[in-house]
Amino acid sequence: MGESHGPGKRSYARSFPQTYALADRAARLSKWLLQDGRFVSGNRELLDQFCARVIEAGVPLSRSWLHIRTLHPEFAGVSRVWRRGMQTEERFLEFGFEKWPAYLNSPVRHAVEQRKLCRWRLDDGDALPFPVLEEHRSAGYVDYAIAPLIFSDGRVNAVSWATDRPGSFTDADLRLFEEILPTYSTIVEVKSLRRFATNVLSTYVGREPGELILKGQIRRGDVRTIKAALMMVDLRDFTGLSDALAPSEVIETLNHYFDCIIPPIKSHGGEVLEFLGDGVLATFNENDERSAREACQLAFQAARKGLDGLAALNHDLSITPRQLKAGVALHHGEVSYGNIGAGDRLDFTVIGPDVNLTSRIERLCRELDRNLIMSEDFVRYLDSPVFEIGHFRLRGFSRMQLLFGLPTA
Repeated sequence: MGESHGPGKRSYARSFPQTYALADRAARLSKWLLQDGRFVSGNRELLDQFCARVIEAGVPLSRSWLHIRTLHPEFAGVSRVWRRGMQTEERFLEFGFEKWPAYLNSPVRHAVEQRKLCRWRLDDGDALPFPVLEEHRSAGYVDYAIAPLIFSDGRVNAVSWATDRPGSFTDADLRLFEEILPTYSTIVEVKSLRRFATNVLSTYVGREPGELILKGQIRRGDVRTIKAALMMVDLRDFTGLSDALAPSEVIETLNHYFDCIIPPIKSHGGEVLEFLGDGVLATFNENDERSAREACQLAFQAARKGLDGLAALNHDLSITPRQLKAGVALHHGEVSYGNIGAGDRLDFTVIGPDVNLTSRIERLCRELDRNLIMSEDFVRYLDSPVFEIGHFRLRGFSRMQLLFGLPTA
């Protein structure tokens, strides 16, 4: 079957006998993975339960580490570390981690590039090729093995095992790892793909819409009527900004602006449904746990915090070269929430007269030189003091709209 060894380390034979005991242990683990393991909630839980069953199979496992590249806008990978008797740790890897010295000089890189199981004895006093192996030796581990975890699309991840039992892993233990690895890799990939899909949908359509899509709400016309607090935010003078700055600076400035506006929406339970160029459409939906009053209060707090963040940003000219102003409209109403489009190209969004009204109110922010304007239907649910701006006729609406702002200091 060939040999596997690390650089600068003696090789070891992997021609293990196909004993009944080995086949029986591998079959039991595979059966558990296929019948029960695939139903656990995620790879963290899968690692916990899988390691417990490996120990039940007689392997003296003390530590296992699972490294998976992921698809997420904020990090490039996730690693999970299981230690016997301890809670599994989860760590997220930044983009560009492949260039870190710690990765470049690691058994992970070696296993990924070599695409074969590698093993190092840590208890014989020989020099070790990677610093992390010296760390494992100092921590009391006596044997370490790592193998590539290859997904169906060719992406290579890794999983490692270590023991602190005197005498190390047996040849049968290592053969068991090899025998069970394809099945374990398949279940890990299934869990990863589900997480990838959730991450992508949450990134581009929002958390709640993403959950509804994954549950099957994907046909055109799959819509439901909801009541919600609506927020529309728009950056003023974006055209002038685009004309004055280089395209890369425009993108960077927009990201700083969104960093002020978006986090408060998310932290207050809102959903960002659409980016309209430099604009944002968000909802704070009513549900069984959230009343209309609570939805409007949360939207109001998010709007205030976002505007405060933008004001703070404007005081740091090292971050943004221009003063940024935004207009925020808040309204409460009923909207249709779901899929619209044609054929196989759909958008998950909210539509309805109340969305249009919110947009009309936002446009008044520039005309009235105000950064926050609220409808009468919204402020009726607020406990905060507001100022009556006046009645306005808005395009497309026959009824005059009574609008409110914040009292000036």
